Amino acid sequence: MSLKPDLEQMTRKALRAYVLSHRDDEEALRFYIDRLHTDPDVIRHTGSFNQQGTTQLEHLIQQQAQRTIDE
Repeated sequence: MSLKPDLEQMTRKALRAYVLSHRDDEEALRFYIDRLHTDPDVIRHTGSFNQQGTTQLEHLIQQQAQRTIDE
């Protein structure tokens, strides 16, 4: 019998890897999705899918990429 990891203590990256390798673990998937909804570093696009919305999304992605590089 294997013990489940402490999902609360896992980094987002480790949790994602766990969910991908344990696709039948619905609790872990729900926990991961909940964390994504509260993570300020996750890019969320709430605009429309027109040229202005696409430009806004591209700008958000560039900002996140720059933050990642600066870390």
